[in-house]
Amino acid sequence: MFWQEDTKQAHFTLPQSIQEVSFKIQSKILPMDHSFLLAQALIKQLPWLPTINAGIHDISVADGNGWSQNKAGFYYPSKRSKLTLRITHEHLQDVQNLAGKTLDLGDYHIKVVKFMGEKPLSDMPVLFAKQVACEHTMSEEDFLQRCFNQLSELGIHINKMMAGLERNIQTDASTIHTRSLMLADLKKDESILLQEQGLGDHRLLGCGLFIPQKGISTLDD
Repeated sequence: MFWQEDTKQAHFTLPQSIQEVSFKIQSKILPMDHSFLLAQALIKQLPWLPTINAGIHDISVADGNGWSQNKAGFYYPSKRSKLTLRITHEHLQDVQNLAGKTLDLGDYHIKVVKFMGEKPLSDMPVLFAKQVACEHTMSEEDFLQRCFNQLSELGIHINKMMAGLERNIQTDASTIHTRSLMLADLKKDESILLQEQGLGDHRLLGCGLFIPQKGISTLDD
């Protein structure tokens, strides 16, 4: 854990250069580890995705209750589950062409039912990334130090930072190890910058993508 106190912030206007777009979807079953399959399916439909500052979120819902999981590593998306991409403003029209398409994930399929709209990034001071890519041999302390260094390079001053759960993402060539990361007391411009730039590699696999949180509900002293 890394924890400090900070000062007040100045007025800030939300930019529109990067936005979140979401789609209503239908899918009978998906593997928990579906990031690579989803990225490949989306790139087939949107071949320009790897060339821009884009990110792909896991299929789920914001509160985490939109799916049920079984012990075999699969889950069943609910009617509230959605596909969410982080996309540049210039490609908002292009990405809407996904509506009506079926994404082929090999043994699994996702019907993109309709475009649900776009929204700007949030300037909330607490951000959470479900996955940030790192080496599997890295300790929590080393992970936090590396994140601190990377954030400092972006010009982001870190006051509060906590590492969380470890996960793996399987690709066709390797296994990517990740940890979750929560940051608090970010300034408004820092919050937006981090969501725009992400942290580390593999944004199309959902890594380094931060989403806003209302607050930190639990904290060990």
